Amino acid sequence: MQLQRIYSSWEAVKEATGTPSSRKRKVWREVLARRPAIAYWGDSWFSTPLYKNLYWHSFSRIDGISLRLGGPGRTAAKMITEAECRDYAERFLSREFDLVCLSIGGNDFLDARLEKMFRKSQRMSPQEAFEHVVNLGTFERLREIYFTAMTELSAVGGNFKVVGHGYAPIQRIGERGKTDIKNLGLAAPLIGNVGPWLWPTMQRVLASPAEARTFAHSLLTDGFRDRVLAPTAKKFRPLFSFVDFNRVPEAQEESFWYDEIHPTEAGFAVLANPYNAAIREALPATKRAAVG
Repeated sequence: MQLQRIYSSWEAVKEATGTPSSRKRKVWREVLARRPAIAYWGDSWFSTPLYKNLYWHSFSRIDGISLRLGGPGRTAAKMITEAECRDYAERFLSREFDLVCLSIGGNDFLDARLEKMFRKSQRMSPQEAFEHVVNLGTFERLREIYFTAMTELSAVGGNFKVVGHGYAPIQRIGERGKTDIKNLGLAAPLIGNVGPWLWPTMQRVLASPAEARTFAHSLLTDGFRDRVLAPTAKKFRPLFSFVDFNRVPEAQEESFWYDEIHPTEAGFAVLANPYNAAIREALPATKRAAVG
């Protein structure tokens, strides 16, 4: 029986794996003896199906099996609930998944959520704007969602791991993505909302795109890393680790970005290098050679 490399739903995984004592499950285990089973759970950086995003570039270099979960534009609260995480943990355990790649949280700071935060705000500095978000408790709520996910996923036990990521500092403030045949895979799920997601709100609050860039760095890069990812890694070590994309020099160039918050396909290919290094490190030693 030939297994697929990529599964798009739990129903497809269930069909492929059969019952615990079935021939299908035996083949599944044989395939995964030295190859990883990885779930990529996230928003548009993982889930735009036709665009070579971070998921595509990461898994295209891995000899294994993947499951995609989540969807573009979704907030953390819509993807992570205690009940769903508990259900996923049981499924990861029963199907012997090795790892979850987590790409969740960026949408909580953008678009309608950001507009709501600053609806009554006057002009302020980038630092004041960042402190305003902190005082609203947005980071705290997102951190608790991550803690909920890790608490439930810890039930998988064994060598199971979760690898998240931060965000590279965005450069193209106020830029809409250009839709053409090459990037239709990214734009198609977002038709009617191809950005920008930050500047329409912040142009009323901050003096210039340069100030918005400073604010975005504090919010999405440093703030998300220091107030969500790092505390989660500290509390749930060694289950959870993350990659800090702030250290990727290519991301400092405008050409790295497709629109205000999404890298180009070539940009995602660059991010896949440190991300796969973290995946390789998190996997059992017998499966690390499967990660390119």
